[in-house]
Amino acid sequence: MPQKPTTQEHLSRHGREIAAIRTLVLTGMKMIVSLTASQRKTDQQLQDFIRSLRQGTNGHAKRKVNLQ
Repeated sequence: MPQKPTTQEHLSRHGREIAAIRTLVLTGMKMIVSLTASQRKTDQQLQDFIRSLRQGTNGHAKRKVNLQ
């Protein structure tokens, strides 16, 4: 029959598990910050692209695109 862990062993294992969970949460939070910054940049680039389509082309006579 396996031996029951002592209270100290149980607390030690519990502390390691909490530390591992904390590391996962902090890593996840850093990823969210990074993804949010990337999404803002992508949104700005998309808006710039849409704005350029509304302005027309490089000097040639052409109908403007209505994206609404």
